Amino acid sequence: MTPPSGYPIQFQLKDRLCAVVGGGRVGLRKINGLRRAGARVRLVTAVATAQLFARPDIEIIPRPYREGDLAGAFLAFAATDDPRVNAAVAEEARRLNIPVNIADDPEGSDFLLPATFFRGDLAIAVTTGGRSPALAAQVRDHLAALIGPEWETVLEIAAALRQKRLTLPEKAEYNQEILRRLIKEGLPALISGGNAGEVEGLLDRLLGKGFSLADLGIHLPKGMP
Repeated sequence: MTPPSGYPIQFQLKDRLCAVVGGGRVGLRKINGLRRAGARVRLVTAVATAQLFARPDIEIIPRPYREGDLAGAFLAFAATDDPRVNAAVAEEARRLNIPVNIADDPEGSDFLLPATFFRGDLAIAVTTGGRSPALAAQVRDHLAALIGPEWETVLEIAAALRQKRLTLPEKAEYNQEILRRLIKEGLPALISGGNAGEVEGLLDRLLGKGFSLADLGIHLPKGMP
């Protein structure tokens, strides 16, 4: 079996300009993901709709792509339904040393976009290396059904534990075994059930005094049973 050639990576895109060429269904999906990541978005499209113009959070160039439209971009996305235009976008991007994703050419892209879902800052990504995006989406949906919204709070607790243990006077090393045991002994299910008392009991049993929800600054989310 040939090992995968891709290297998973997460870009920090806050306030960075990303150029999307093509305002169809694929382009809109890219735009929404980029905005969620905090990127500034420049959209080049000849078919700009009233819905797009109503969005103040993106820069729209309402015409076909021209050379120069990628100037200043950190990332580029060629997402039109015309392979020739996508190839021209990719050529400019590479000339400017801008990584480019080509919607109709995963093998020719500099990076691929996994199928993702989020639980707060917990991001779960699935990729097939471009071989079957549909399968990646199916696996993502399967995992999303297993990893519910309670995992956002699991992450908050894990982050708070890490911060506290690393800043204790005795500088206790953050212990991954503690986190493993918390999950194994049902922390996600206790959070999902809104069982604050049982969560407190589990924290006390595994960590001792000083690690209650209040000590960690954690509140179980409203809306849990």
